[in-house]
Amino acid sequence: INAPMAARNFKPGQFYRVQNFETTAPLVGNTRLQSEAMAMIGAKVDTESGNISLMVLEQGASSRLFATFKVGDPIAIMGPTGVRTTIPQDLESILVIGGRMGAAHIQAVGPALRAAGHRVLYIAGFRNKDEVYCQDELEAAADAIFWVTEEGEPIPARRPQDHSATGDLLSLIVHYASGTLPNQGVATIKFSEIKRVMVVGTKKLVKIIQGARANELKVFFRDNTQFIASIYGPMQCMLKGVCAQCLQWQVNPLTGQRTKAVYACSWQDQPLDIVDLDNLGERLAQNRTQEILSNLWLDYLFAEFNVERV
Repeated sequence: INAPMAARNFKPGQFYRVQNFETTAPLVGNTRLQSEAMAMIGAKVDTESGNISLMVLEQGASSRLFATFKVGDPIAIMGPTGVRTTIPQDLESILVIGGRMGAAHIQAVGPALRAAGHRVLYIAGFRNKDEVYCQDELEAAADAIFWVTEEGEPIPARRPQDHSATGDLLSLIVHYASGTLPNQGVATIKFSEIKRVMVVGTKKLVKIIQGARANELKVFFRDNTQFIASIYGPMQCMLKGVCAQCLQWQVNPLTGQRTKAVYACSWQDQPLDIVDLDNLGERLAQNRTQEILSNLWLDYLFAEFNVERV
């Protein structure tokens, strides 16, 4: 998207509110193909050209409509919004754990961390190797990458400091941390050196790491290692404290009791220990029935009217 003003103020970690216009959205089968407002991380932002690059995961009906947009279409974009990712002043070794959603985040944050002198280890979890279409950009964002796929062939590790494997994500992280992967060699960045862990992905991924931190992964990290999770709850206005769609409970990590609710669109990267992930799951599922019906109707429209899409 070419949006010079929106690109000019971008900081790594921020996102945009994006949708198409109702007046230009095509009418197919008496249905206006207009997307709802989507929160989208700025994967790559060029302040000189004013071009903003976004990565779309085609899951819900609105995100699937993005594939119908054509070159030259006017797009409504608001932002940047949200809070920038913290770039520590003291040099650190930083671990980023993310799936497809994390791929957009690290493309912006990784280069900024490396430019400030930090070392970045990226554990990239994908369903299969076909999901990785930006390997060059991801390699440029991290000093070392551990590629993990759930099924099929491993993602080719093209650099000597990178590794790849197929299987259960948590089990493979444990093997990587303990140095027991086949042909692993000496790790470029050891878990014992890491001061900050950033978990960027779905609620399921965040919950896995939250549980493993106190169990399978506890022996590999320092006691003072900071764990930060990206909390992407349902959003609507994304204006920080207006519509309350993104309200997210925080809890006391010792008692589990709720302490306060915060606006996730103004604090998307939160300490892992204080996030009420059950509440996050409930919020994300609140429109599940409507989302299923919308996806089914969109399947029908795409098939019946042969809607052109990327």
